[in-house]
Amino acid sequence: MQKWFVVKHFINRNWEVLLLCFVCALLVFSGHLLASAKVSTPYPLLNNSISLFAYLRQFFAPIGVVSTIGVVIFNFLPLPPRRLRLLIDLTFALIMLRILLVFVILNLMIFLPPSDRVLLFSQLLLFLPCLLLFWGWIYWRVDTHSVAIGKGRIFTSSTSKDEIPPAYDYFIASFTSLLTNTPANFNGTTRYARTLIFLHGVMMWDIMGLTLSRAIALASA
Repeated sequence: MQKWFVVKHFINRNWEVLLLCFVCALLVFSGHLLASAKVSTPYPLLNNSISLFAYLRQFFAPIGVVSTIGVVIFNFLPLPPRRLRLLIDLTFALIMLRILLVFVILNLMIFLPPSDRVLLFSQLLLFLPCLLLFWGWIYWRVDTHSVAIGKGRIFTSSTSKDEIPPAYDYFIASFTSLLTNTPANFNGTTRYARTLIFLHGVMMWDIMGLTLSRAIALASA
């Protein structure tokens, strides 16, 4: 029982670091799969576009990995909380930029020939949890920052009335978009918050549509 309490305390204290490590590992593995495959289409412009975004993604990959390692190290050092918070936010921003680049690449890969559809499907399966986890973190970080500066919560949920809900509630809201394409029982009280929810919904519609179309193509092949 005491061991479980220690583990639970460790997770509660370091969940952002663990999340960064998990998402970074998925993106690195996804990058290795894409780098080992020869992505080619009948369209030169499309090939060049995929190559460009793949290059940009690979350019930011080492920076994101190094920043994640830095977060892990500094998390266990007596670093002032504000500096650690800034380092974590910057690392999340770098990983987020890479996720956006992958999102663009996946949409371009829809034009791959039938023989390469397995590659696209595997990329989608690796990318989906990254997208859901990051949207959960975005909701949590934006809401807690709004509370910290005295403006109160900008997201409301029928499942939680706490002044500052636990991060778990925001991740649940993000993952329910798998079923509804928008966070269930989760609303924004400001234009900025509603815009974030709208962008989340657009990205989920897009990725779920790509995944479904590739699954159907593979089943009928």
